[in-house]
Amino acid sequence: MSEPRDSTAFEVRDAFGEGGCPVCRLAVAAVDHHIATIAYEGVNDIAFRDRLRAAGGFCPSHAYRWLHDSHNVLGTALIYRDLLSAAHRELQDAQPSGNLFARWRRSAARRDDAPDAGATLACPVCKTQREAEARYLDALYAVLSEPEGSEAFLRSDGLCVPHARVALARGGQAGGRVQAHLLDVLTRLLAVLDEVIRKEDYRFRHEPRTEEERTAPATAVAMAVGDDSLVRR
Repeated sequence: MSEPRDSTAFEVRDAFGEGGCPVCRLAVAAVDHHIATIAYEGVNDIAFRDRLRAAGGFCPSHAYRWLHDSHNVLGTALIYRDLLSAAHRELQDAQPSGNLFARWRRSAARRDDAPDAGATLACPVCKTQREAEARYLDALYAVLSEPEGSEAFLRSDGLCVPHARVALARGGQAGGRVQAHLLDVLTRLLAVLDEVIRKEDYRFRHEPRTEEERTAPATAVAMAVGDDSLVRR
């Protein structure tokens, strides 16, 4: 069997050499692209604005991501004037014990407990992120089915723990490779963290830190929860 040659698999193989979890890296790139697309052509798209209004806007994390990364003052003003005007209209006609507040409570509960329950409640950027993560995990599994892809994966930083959990849940030979590599990566990282902790003791603070030790705390956080640009629920 030849190695998978679709473009998504090529992206995964290329990401092996970039550092960090390849699925995180590629999902973040997909989110960046989606935000740029919205900024360029989505702000004046009535259908998109309708969907965003039905969702109550972006989720908090992606709202601030939009604010800082879209570089679109006019777009931000238009989108959030639209969203806040909708909230204003609802509040004007609402009674304190009326249906509006019950509906908002139900909406908030569905957002917290079941982010996939219904397209009208899903932040559009979260949807893009989840789709990208699933797509790249599928491609990763295809790449790991071949010796050359597996060797490249073993030379990479491997998956973060959240993406490894998803991969391991699928089982199979590829899941075994993810598990073995993650164990190796975590063993090395834990040893470095032990050194970081030891050198925080006043008796050893005179010892120089290696570059790996200086970056180990941030590496540990990224390994535990994934890239800081990705929304986790």
